[in-house]
Amino acid sequence: MAVRAARRDDSGLVADILAEAFADDPVMNWTFGGARPFRTVFHELARGVYLKNGFGHLAGDGSGAWAATLWLPLGVEIRLPVMNEARIAASAFAHHGLASIRRAMKTAAVLAQHHPKAPHYYLFAVGVRKGAQGKGLGGRLIREGLARADAEGAPAYLENSNPKNTPLYERLGFRPTAPLPLPDGAPPLLGMLRPAGASAR
Repeated sequence: MAVRAARRDDSGLVADILAEAFADDPVMNWTFGGARPFRTVFHELARGVYLKNGFGHLAGDGSGAWAATLWLPLGVEIRLPVMNEARIAASAFAHHGLASIRRAMKTAAVLAQHHPKAPHYYLFAVGVRKGAQGKGLGGRLIREGLARADAEGAPAYLENSNPKNTPLYERLGFRPTAPLPLPDGAPPLLGMLRPAGASAR
C-alpha cells in the first residue's frame, strides 16, 4: 500500500482509523470508560497538536486509508488548545460522565511527568484498521517516523498501552524503560525508548 504524509485536513480520517484500531485498547478504555469518545479524542488531538505542530503518515490504496501514525518531533511540546480540550471533555462527559474526565486528566499528567528529559521524537499513536491488521502496515508507518528521528540522531519514545504490541516495538529497536504509575485499577502502561540509530530486526 502507498504511504503518504498526513495533512492537517486529514485529521478526521486519522481519527477514524485510530478510533477503530484502539476500540479494544485496555488503557484507553479504562481512561474514558469506553470507546465512544475515541473518535473525538483523536480528532481533536490530531488537528490541535499532532498534525498542527508535528506530523503523521497514512497507508492506503485505491479503496481508502488503512493505517495512521501521529508524531511530535524534537523540541515540540504537547499543548492542546483550550477549545480542542473542551470538545474532548464534552464528549467524555456525555458518554461516560465526570469520572472519565478525571481519569483522563490523571493519565495525561502521568504521561507528561514520565517523558524522557532529553530531546526526542514522540510516537503518540499508531493504528491499523481491523481488516488490515497483521499485514505489517503499523511497522511500515512507524519506520517512516523513525527515519526522520535517525536523520537527526535523535531517540524515539512511546507509551505502550497494549502488551500484544510489545514484540513489534522491540523489533523496531524500542526497549522498555519502566511501567508508568497510573492510578490503582488501571491496566499496565509501559514506557519504551529507542536509542538514536538503533537497528531494527
